[in-house]
Amino acid sequence: MVRRKIKIKRIENATTRQVTFSKRRGGLLKKAHDLSVLCDADVGVIIFSSKGKLFQFANPSMKSVLERYYKAQGDAESADNVSSAENIEIDRITLFTEKLKALQRNVIGDDLERLSLRDLIHLEQQIHESLGRIRAKKEEMILDQLEDFKKKVTDARKTTNANSSLLDKLLDFCSSDMTSSHNFVDCEPLLISEAPQADASLAGRAATSEQSTDVRECSPPAKRLRITEDLNHSPVCME
Repeated sequence: MVRRKIKIKRIENATTRQVTFSKRRGGLLKKAHDLSVLCDADVGVIIFSSKGKLFQFANPSMKSVLERYYKAQGDAESADNVSSAENIEIDRITLFTEKLKALQRNVIGDDLERLSLRDLIHLEQQIHESLGRIRAKKEEMILDQLEDFKKKVTDARKTTNANSSLLDKLLDFCSSDMTSSHNFVDCEPLLISEAPQADASLAGRAATSEQSTDVRECSPPAKRLRITEDLNHSPVCME
């Protein structure tokens, strides 16, 4: 028997509608269970009847399924918001860049046809103000460089004066050292002239010492000679 295709529309009969709801609700929950078991999927089904009665199925739990749902929904919304904000910022930067390029061209005197008389007067005032600030900055930098140069010159003069003073002291020291050397050379002949007298005195002392030594060495043989002579002249006792 061929089943007829039922037209999907609201069932007007309340009893038939309730019976159809009960049958299809059971089939939907069974299919959700089969899907979660066969495919290892997290499934959550929430059904409210026309009278407000709640029917639900969830695997592993309705809380975990809802948390994942809210997180995924929040991430998607955040990504959309970030993308929208980035697009707005890109458009703003692009517009600002175009304005800067147009102003740059106007400052150098190009693309002035689009400007009105009022815009030209305003541009001229801006250029004059910019020139005034540029000149003031230039003068400030020149004055700073002059101050630095003066400071360097002053430091160089102080260093030169210190070096000159040190050089004068060194020259004075060398002059005094040379004078002391000349005085020492002048006194040296006196020391040399006195040296022979000292040598003569030492020679005399050495000769005297040698003579006394000779006398001491010769005295014992003289005594032996006198004793021998006495023995020769003495009478010999005969028994």
